[in-house]
Amino acid sequence: MANIPVPIADLRVGHFIRLPLSWKQHPFLFSAFRIKDEAQLQQVRQIGLATIIVDSDKSTAEIVLTPVATPEPEAPAVVVLDPIAEQHKAEQLHLRRSIRAAERAYGNSLIPLRDSLSRLNMNPDEGLGTVAELVRQAGQHLSQQEGPIGLQLVRLPSQADSLLLHSLNVAFIAMLIAKEAGWTPLEIEDAGLAGLVHDIGELKIPSPILRKRTELTKAEQNYLRQHVQYGFDQLKQLNAYSPKIRQAVLQHHERLDGSGYPNASKGQEIEPLSRLLAVVDCYDEQLHPRQQGHAGVPNQVIASLYKRADKQLDATFIQLLIKVMGIYPPGSLVRLSDDTLALVMSSEPEAPLKPCIQPFERGKVPEGVDLINLRQDERTISRAVELEELTPPQREFFNLSKRYCYYFSTFAPAAPTIDS
Repeated sequence: MANIPVPIADLRVGHFIRLPLSWKQHPFLFSAFRIKDEAQLQQVRQIGLATIIVDSDKSTAEIVLTPVATPEPEAPAVVVLDPIAEQHKAEQLHLRRSIRAAERAYGNSLIPLRDSLSRLNMNPDEGLGTVAELVRQAGQHLSQQEGPIGLQLVRLPSQADSLLLHSLNVAFIAMLIAKEAGWTPLEIEDAGLAGLVHDIGELKIPSPILRKRTELTKAEQNYLRQHVQYGFDQLKQLNAYSPKIRQAVLQHHERLDGSGYPNASKGQEIEPLSRLLAVVDCYDEQLHPRQQGHAGVPNQVIASLYKRADKQLDATFIQLLIKVMGIYPPGSLVRLSDDTLALVMSSEPEAPLKPCIQPFERGKVPEGVDLINLRQDERTISRAVELEELTPPQREFFNLSKRYCYYFSTFAPAAPTIDS
């Protein structure tokens, strides 16, 4: 006996079928029988079975199965990329990499600078050589970049010595200003070297005076002011660097109106490198004052320096500082025209009012929120925001460091091109 499963559509009159049902579940007298006519065949088809067993030995009709057509394989789905979405994704990746690169470069400069300053007395040649190498590497980075270069806000996971952070900030900002001023590569390196060692004389100032957070007495102020002479004398004794750099160490607290120290020099008596250093030193000192009191925020400090242009500080270098820092320097909190709260992350000299920003979004972490390049956005900055205006969630989101640190930004104003 050959029992063959046959699709219901292939059943014919004369097939002997075996129903897999009890007699109560179908209208026929038996569960196994030969289909006698078309009427009975239609009754079988209405039972609702997909296939029925046919006994070929007892059938009087041949079993002919309809060939099952092999379905054509489906063509693989074609993924159509959205050029705009891909370009946005590429720009976000570029901006995030720029931030990480700046933080890494700044952090990698801290340890060698600390070690070099600690070795100045025991092994001055090695210490001064390390400082020069730091500046040389930063100079190479600047020279390799095409187009305008801005500054990137750097937020360190831990707080380093304030002298180191101040020296690095002054050096990097001074180098960028020197580049914008059209100085030669060697002159740019001189600006960096002068920035790194301009406060080297503070190593000879007693720690209680340096770390004092209340107002200094007049005697303490006079002692602190000696750091410029100490630094100049130390570099001269070691025959370190060029006379121009040593002079900048001595003069960086001189003022155009003669109100500075140590020699109350005026106007053109103050060297250009010294005048540049004075502007940058004042900027960072006002952001991070030694004594207790209200620390300035970047945009307020910029405004206060502008008021001193050509009175105490060189107007040309103040204008260049504004160009490289922007009207709202990195670290400024701002409100956009649509009321979005944001932190300025990087500046770009060609667009001082259109920085790169990190917007606040409630319930999210900064890494999950897209950065905004205002050069490619219709919104504008409507005003600066004071730190005191922030709510606790906003403070936690921005995680502002106690210091504003800066490194060169490789932020490009246009997103990388995506071929469509």
